[in-house]
Amino acid sequence: MIDLYFAPTPNGWKITIMLEECGLPYHLIPLNIAAGEQFEDNFLAISPNARMPAIVDPEGEDGAVHLFESAAILIYLAEKSQQFMPQDQAGFYSVTQWLFWQMANLGPMAGQLSHFINYAPEGNDYSKTRYRNEYDRLLGVMNFQLGKNTYLAGEFYSIADMACFPWLLPYKHYGFDLAAFPHLRRWFDQLKQRPQLRKGVDIGKDWRPAASPDNDSRAILFNQTSAIYKDK
Repeated sequence: MIDLYFAPTPNGWKITIMLEECGLPYHLIPLNIAAGEQFEDNFLAISPNARMPAIVDPEGEDGAVHLFESAAILIYLAEKSQQFMPQDQAGFYSVTQWLFWQMANLGPMAGQLSHFINYAPEGNDYSKTRYRNEYDRLLGVMNFQLGKNTYLAGEFYSIADMACFPWLLPYKHYGFDLAAFPHLRRWFDQLKQRPQLRKGVDIGKDWRPAASPDNDSRAILFNQTSAIYKDK
């Protein structure tokens, strides 16, 4: 049984999607990041970056495996289950490049756009325009790739698709219409028909607070410095 330390975010949903798709049993351990539970010693021992998701698999090949960073977790689960990652070299690296593209591009840019829309509506127009334009560009990258392939890495559904899909879920909230990206629209609608994917992205949705974070929670969420490690 894999322990999954989880918060209901796109990074968390990548892993619940994969676990549901490949049928591996897991135990969900929610952490309240607005209360600072991610800085507790037992979690930092697993995830020194104090971010989720993270997993502990007591049944690794050489003993218990502790992992943080969602891309590393996805690769590990693909190897463990022998699913959703091609075994040939060309296929493996085709998936890997799109997985890393999500980690370096789609996730960070969408995350910054989300921050300025949801938590800093008073922020300057430059910040919102900068990240909105980059999110728009990245949707264009996906649309271009999906105009040539059924899935991001080719003709096979993979962990690259699972990694990117959750970052598309709030597109309407960000002010976008996928009709402008017909190949991306086709991919998005196609993936939504997968029962296990839908189950994965539904996990934890009811945990989200109805109200905006108070000042104490905002300080924990957005004002972190190296000071959090000084007494560890």
